[in-house]
Amino acid sequence: MLFYVICVLLLALGIIFDNRVELFLAGNGAMILTDVMNFFSFVGEGLLIFAITTLIFLIARKGKKLPFLWASFIISYAITAVLKIIVMRHRPDVALYVDNSFSFPSGHATAVFSVLALIWKELPWLKWFWLVFAVLVTFSRLYLGMHFLTDVIVGAIIGFTVGLMIVKYEKNIIGMFKRIIKRK
Repeated sequence: MLFYVICVLLLALGIIFDNRVELFLAGNGAMILTDVMNFFSFVGEGLLIFAITTLIFLIARKGKKLPFLWASFIISYAITAVLKIIVMRHRPDVALYVDNSFSFPSGHATAVFSVLALIWKELPWLKWFWLVFAVLVTFSRLYLGMHFLTDVIVGAIIGFTVGLMIVKYEKNIIGMFKRIIKRK
């Protein structure tokens, strides 16, 4: 619940101050921090998050949970892709890199937060590290001027909510697939 309260507050701030946040970050960057943010932006890319988390779950011997991890990632990604097409929001004018894709919602934020709920449940030793990592990936997109605050907050909400629903209804999903398999 705290996650959603924080997100709603940040979303309200984003709606009011989206352009100001971008201009502030663009005007106050440092080269060393830019290099760090480039790193987090790179490792926070969707397919890399998919690969990293798959590897982590395999190493942690949680392979049976991979379909849920993948479902969370794929469903979140699909929602984000559809919203990008519907909203068609252009990236901020201060973006450090040229990217012709649409800005809203952030795919990076969606990806990194889509796996958080499952990590929280299945790999509690990793949960705080992943949360900090997710925040850094998300902030990197703001810092590099690739997204507005509202883009990353909505992306985080989409990813986390889908992941939470997968975790919450995991037993129902398993039961549904067992019934489908029995019918055949």
